[in-house]
Amino acid sequence: MLPIHIFFGGLSALVAFPIAAFSKKGSRPHVAAGRSFVAGYVLVCITGLVLEAERTTGGTIRLFGAEFKLVEPLTKDSDHLPPIYILATTTLDLVFLYFAISGWRIWARARAAERGVFPRFDSVLAAMAMVVAVTFGVAFWLVADAVAAMPTTPNSAVFPHVVFTLATGIFLLDAGHDLYIGLARRTPRAWWVSHARKMVFAEMFLAAGIPFRCANLDHVGFWTLVTLIVVAMIGLGAAWRHHRRLGRETTAGN
Repeated sequence: MLPIHIFFGGLSALVAFPIAAFSKKGSRPHVAAGRSFVAGYVLVCITGLVLEAERTTGGTIRLFGAEFKLVEPLTKDSDHLPPIYILATTTLDLVFLYFAISGWRIWARARAAERGVFPRFDSVLAAMAMVVAVTFGVAFWLVADAVAAMPTTPNSAVFPHVVFTLATGIFLLDAGHDLYIGLARRTPRAWWVSHARKMVFAEMFLAAGIPFRCANLDHVGFWTLVTLIVVAMIGLGAAWRHHRRLGRETTAGN
């Protein structure tokens, strides 16, 4: 299961996303890379959930010439993290999976909206995502409290609480906006903006998993943050490039 998880994670994050981001929107490379990104994302999340449920060994393993850190083994006398941590990481997988799937479905929704149709499937999916987002926020608040209470990590939980509250707010706003479109039948000014935002958020989560699992424990936070910033900059660059192309096409059409 782990080789599948790593292979498709790398394929989606390091190959499919860059191709989709910088190829012409609507072109065959863009569509093929986008579909590959989402398909790989689904496999990564499914295998990740299975691996999380199977956490019985800890330590580090070597695979594909790299070292991957595994969490500590679950023990019967563990009274802090295991149950709530598994719930937290499960909801984390699901909210980012929503970004990928809903971002991929943007154009189907856009075509349907042109006919005055707003598929109920997307509204139900958005409502479910909002519930998952709230569960994510509550679960990670409890995780932060549990970690702060451990004698080996006497740190304040204020900063993690702020981070998780902000993340929950982002998830709720995104899914809430999708639900609003479906219920109020009011389309966004530009569908591609929603598409780009969702895919960049999905890629940030996927790419950040690489240093999170591979970087030295003392520097994992730094490299994870660097990865997030780099992906955000790549996404902004691709969006700016697409916006300029749309502007040129509009000028040429006039």
